[in-house]
Formats: sequence, C-alpha cells, structure tokens
Amino acid sequence: MVETTAPLRAGDVEDGQSGFIAADVGGTFARLGLAHGGPGAPEVIAQRRYACAEFPSLAAVLRQFGQELQAAGQGQAPSAAVVAIAGVLQGDRLLNSNLPWPVSLAATRSQAGLEQLQLINDFQALAWALPQLSPGQMLPLHADAALVPRLPALLLGPGTGLGAALVVPEGGGYRVLPSEAGHAALGAGNPLELEILRRLQDQFDHVDNERILSGTGLVRLYAALCTQQGQAPRWHTPAEVIAAADAGDDRLATQCLEVFCAWLGSLAGDLAITFCAGTVYLAGGITGHIGQHLSRGGFLRRFLDKGVLAPALQQVPVFRIEHGWLGIVGAAAWYRARHTGTTFRAR
Repeated sequence: MVETTAPLRAGDVEDGQSGFIAADVGGTFARLGLAHGGPGAPEVIAQRRYACAEFPSLAAVLRQFGQELQAAGQGQAPSAAVVAIAGVLQGDRLLNSNLPWPVSLAATRSQAGLEQLQLINDFQALAWALPQLSPGQMLPLHADAALVPRLPALLLGPGTGLGAALVVPEGGGYRVLPSEAGHAALGAGNPLELEILRRLQDQFDHVDNERILSGTGLVRLYAALCTQQGQAPRWHTPAEVIAAADAGDDRLATQCLEVFCAWLGSLAGDLAITFCAGTVYLAGGITGHIGQHLSRGGFLRRFLDKGVLAPALQQVPVFRIEHGWLGIVGAAAWYRARHTGTTFRAR
C-alpha cells in the first residue's frame, strides 16, 4: 500500500538541489520524503507512506521512492538518505525484533543505490522534530497555564514496539539521547498486573515493557484478561480491541484499554522520575488511537502515584502529540544539523 500526502511535481526542487531522502520506518509503515534545506528548518516534500510487509527489504522501499521521484521528473534519485528506524545499530546490523526484515547498513546502502546512508533511532528523530510542533499538535493530558514545558523532556510511545528518547539541555540548545526503554524489564504495580506478568514469565525468558506496552502487547494483554476470566478472545488485532473498547459494548476490551493506559502511566512516571523530566510527551502509533482512554484518568493516576515524589510529578506537564509525519521532519533536521554544523536550539 502506498499513501500519497503531497503530489510529486516537476520543479518542486530547484535545479541542482537533488536533496536527500528522509525516512521514518516502523514495524508497520515506512514514511519517506524528499528533503532539502536552506537557512531555516529543512523542507520535506513528496511524502509517501508504504506498508513494510509489501516490500522484501528496506532497500526496496528506498528504491521504490527514488524511482517515483524520477518518474515525476525530479531528476536523478537522491544519493543520500537518513532513516529513522526502531532499534540499535551494532556495527553493520540493526538489532530490532519488530521489523519484517533484517537490516544491514552496508547491504541496504548498496542495494538502494545510495552513496550515503545513515540510520538513527526513530524516537531520536521524533525528538529532533519537537521545535516544529504547533500548539494544535500538543494535546494536554496533565497541564494548565502554570505548567510550562521544561527540559529535560521525555518522549515515550507505544506503536509496533515501545519507543523512548530524552531531550536534555546543552549550551544554548539541547541534545537528544536515544533510549531502548522498551526493552527494559516490565514492572507490575498491582495484583492484576502481577498476575499477568507471572503468566508472561512462563512464556518468555525476558519480559520487557514492549510485551504489554505496544500494539502486539495490547492484544497480548487482552488475551491474558480473557484467559483470567475464562473467556475466548473475540479480537485479534490492536485495531479490533481499540474499536471494541471505543464502542463501549465489550467489557473485556474496555478493561484492556483501562489496564493498558494505567500501566503506561506507571512507566511514564517511573521514567520521569529516573531522568528528572520537566515535560513528558506521548507519541507512537497506538497513542494516536487511544486518546479518549488516556484522558479518562487511569494514566494520570498511575503517573502521579509515586509516593514521596508525587508532588514533584504534579509539576510535570504531559502532552499527547500527533506523530504523523514528524519522524521524517526530525530525521531531516538531524541530517542537516549533522552535515552543516547547525545547533539544535530550544525555543
């Protein structure tokens, strides 16, 4: 599946400016755009969204996009790309359990016909896009006029996996630190969560946060609740569970979203304490679909339920942000800063 968000037109890029590819690749979708930069923020045009499962490799996605650019009269396909992608790069190999294919940096560069290819963490890229957020993209879960966003800022989000990044002040600007908090051990905060965690420990050697706080984790949580209550699961995808909970006529689906949001709030509070965060931003593919459930109170109760540090967390605003195409905007901003020496400034 290919989704077009901006038409490809000859002349979109000035002569001699071939630009570079900026991409945001998750376990389900890959979003790509043609980026070129002036003195301000990079401009990203010709955005496309591809279903990862329909391609045999990351290189095939990059090639497809380059071919579409050429077909639209954009000249030669760009020779450079930056890809925001979930996982950790170890040497030439990307460590990730949520992608439909393995990723080798050298093989992808060669097979895609690129001279330069750089991979960065997907939530690291999202953090680089924070200066581009408009007020309408920041939906408050815990904020009032007295709570002003401050650094450090924590980004956290369930999608195909669970992403995280930290933005810390540095000089006159700030620095983005990637994180693999999704693979840290999952903790339980009440008897129900403890029972679910024990069941997962019988199935997996390592029960990390992604086992519950992700798209596949949401379905796993729903199935666990069904087992606990002696019922057969009716739903088998995240979209089905969320739709049933939204409709309000499926008790177990509704309970699943309540437990999910509360568990996510607990983790967000733990990480906010760990990093002394001044602001928390929730992103990720699942977050955008469960806004009404996040706002019902369970998330915030568990976020604040941190004993002696609860008053400190009362001063931490929490925003849900619409992720959308911010990943490729952030990837483009990272690339431009890396190659021009510009500073990532707070505002």
